Amino acid sequence: MVVLKRMSDKEFTAWWKNSVASYASEKVKAGNFKEETAIEQSESEFQKLLPQGKDTPDHYLFTVIDEGEHVGMLWFHANHEIKENYIFDIEMLESKRAMGYGKQTLQALEELSREMGMDKISLHVFGHNKTAIGLYTATGFETTNIIMSKQL
Repeated sequence: MVVLKRMSDKEFTAWWKNSVASYASEKVKAGNFKEETAIEQSESEFQKLLPQGKDTPDHYLFTVIDEGEHVGMLWFHANHEIKENYIFDIEMLESKRAMGYGKQTLQALEELSREMGMDKISLHVFGHNKTAIGLYTATGFETTNIIMSKQL
């Protein structure tokens, strides 16, 4: 079973750079950002969500560890008023995908969420990310909203 370890400053810096680029790419694929401005828009959204970096209150950034080895990462926000943890980012290293680490990470988050007194875990997934949708469905997440578009 994986262990969730708070990100170090070095891990956070590497994660930030990679995640800003990855999020920008996903938003372009989804048709939400233009390629020319995607990195700047992504950076702006991250700055708004994490104004104090990894020390932003109620935001939790973890490195996912298995037997001492870094296998992925998890970022979620705790909303204590509505007793909900909201996953902003969960990603396993490419070399560690399809090995059960995503499922184990979600199980670890469930346990942590219960310990925190939360009643719910929510997330957003891009419609084109069929692998992630499959993981979330297999671990008990249910669709609560669907936004659809038609490119003209």
